[in-house]
Amino acid sequence: MKYKFLIIALLFCGAAKAQTTPDITPAHLKAAEGMLKAAGADTLFQSSMATMMKQASANVPEDKRAKFITVMNQFMAKYISWDLLKDQIAVMYAKEFTEADLKGLIAFYNTPLGKKLNQKQPVIMQKSALLGQQAVQSHQSELQQMMQDAFKDQ
Repeated sequence: MKYKFLIIALLFCGAAKAQTTPDITPAHLKAAEGMLKAAGADTLFQSSMATMMKQASANVPEDKRAKFITVMNQFMAKYISWDLLKDQIAVMYAKEFTEADLKGLIAFYNTPLGKKLNQKQPVIMQKSALLGQQAVQSHQSELQQMMQDAFKDQ
């Protein structure tokens, strides 16, 4: 199916589920949550999901596109929304950054440059995704041949 990319991406997002670990203090987790808020992670997450949906739906026949988008939006609202994943994402950040690191990131995101980065990030992500899509499309026949060669003995 042409929307395998979206399904794989959704599975990747679902695999991001994490559990709180005893080595993360409440203050450390609070710093991670504060960093996500300061970074505008909710907006970036929603923008990324919308970009992914737009790209995936472009591969769906026109007469089925509206229904595809409706079903995928329902599925994502049920399982892959920011509200459902934000706590788990905060835990992931707390595991990767010290509490001091996270507080430093909060300070950065509250500077004019940090705010500018927040404002520009969705556009940059969208343009980056388009670059990737264009690269795949311009070499699609080569990719198809590579896939055929890789799976011909199976």
